[in-house]
Amino acid sequence: MMARLHTLILLLLLAFSGCRTSGSSQSELSAMKDISSTRSPVIKTQAAILTVPAEQKPDIKIQKVSLKSSETIESEISSSTPHFASQSLSVYDSISLALEGNPDLVALRETEQVGVATVGVAETYPFNPMVQVQVTPSQENRRIPNRGPGTTSHYVLLMQRIQLAHQQQFREDAAHSSLNGVRWNIHQAELQTTSLTAQLYFTALYQRGLLGVARASQNNNERLFETLTKRFEAGDVSGADLATVRIDTRSTSQQLRLAEANYQTALRNLRRQLGLPPDSPEEIEGELRTIRWLLPTQGNEGLMMSEMGLQSVNVPIDNKAWMASWAASRPDVLVAHANIDVASANLNLATADRVPDLTMGPYYQQDPDGLARFGLRAELNLPIINTGRPLETQRMTELNQRTAVWRQTLLRAELEAQAAFERYKLAFEILAKEKNYNTSELPQELQSLEKQFLAGEVDVVRIIQARTSILQNQRAQLDLFNELAQSAALLVGATGMPLDLIIGL
Repeated sequence: MMARLHTLILLLLLAFSGCRTSGSSQSELSAMKDISSTRSPVIKTQAAILTVPAEQKPDIKIQKVSLKSSETIESEISSSTPHFASQSLSVYDSISLALEGNPDLVALRETEQVGVATVGVAETYPFNPMVQVQVTPSQENRRIPNRGPGTTSHYVLLMQRIQLAHQQQFREDAAHSSLNGVRWNIHQAELQTTSLTAQLYFTALYQRGLLGVARASQNNNERLFETLTKRFEAGDVSGADLATVRIDTRSTSQQLRLAEANYQTALRNLRRQLGLPPDSPEEIEGELRTIRWLLPTQGNEGLMMSEMGLQSVNVPIDNKAWMASWAASRPDVLVAHANIDVASANLNLATADRVPDLTMGPYYQQDPDGLARFGLRAELNLPIINTGRPLETQRMTELNQRTAVWRQTLLRAELEAQAAFERYKLAFEILAKEKNYNTSELPQELQSLEKQFLAGEVDVVRIIQARTSILQNQRAQLDLFNELAQSAALLVGATGMPLDLIIGL
């Protein structure tokens, strides 16, 4: 009996433990099902990268930690990335920006619309009829029966002024010539903007070259000063040599700061010319010594490459006539010629105004006696006292004055073009004759001197003398290239010559 009781209790305990095991497993399955059904986009992204079993809860936590770390890395990368990249501007890019955004040039272009409106006014014929109406009420006529008080007389006149000497055509000619002058003024401003932009661009390149020379000299002096300091502590050099290098290092440091200030000033001047803010991130590209300079000629024949990247050509014998042709097509010369056309049209208009205008038109009149009349009325000034001759003389004098201005402007343009070409040609030939031109960088030459000093081949004084000579040579070469670049920019402004004829692509 007791054995049966123990067996029954054991079976009940086994059944109870089995129920607990099945229930717990069912709850775990339902919990896993809930987790799998509520997926976030982040977990879905990680699942595409790495497969994690559902039963391993610690692995899920590990994935969450890895996601946070990846987000932190992405935020660091995004914060370290600059918002904009500095744009390098070539000389052609700078000229394009200046022609598009220079404030003075943008304001000057608006004058063209005024000239177009003036042409529209001149092309409009002055058709403006005049109407005259006269009404006289309360007229009394005792001769005619049934005409007592209250009788009214009417008078209506319609007249138009007619120009007999084609003044309309002369006004149109003057307006069109004035518009041409406005447009040539805009082209002249664009030419001067191109020339000035090129000058400022080449000046910035020149100042950057000087900055590179000053920086290389400062770095060399700092290394030399450190070396001499160690050797002075070891007793290998004297204090006088160390003091000499210290003074020279301070001098080059001041020159470096001055070169940096000059370069930043050149950049600000260029940005102002381009219509950009002073803190604009745009930088300039290129170097004066790497530009392919050309010597323009009439036919660009007989091309011959020189040793330094310059393109030498056979200069035509009659280069004065070629420069004169460029000068004759300069915008300011064409502006003066357009002013001659305006003065000529005004003279023709003054001559035509000596012929009086005819004013005529029909009229209708009703007299107090009751009669109605229709007719034609005409008016004409008699040029007896005021014949228009003084105004014609004034216009003739203005035409002579504009012609003299055009001739002198053309002469001045020819002289300026010839002088600019001779200056550019001289600078070109000086650089073309540089047989010992070397494009090696300044730091390499200074490092070779430092090695000789460390080897004991030269002393400090000779190193300073040699460094000074190298710096003077580098500055002289930069000065030559700057002279060539500035003369090229002036040649563009003096002749209106495209920059492509001077700078090769």
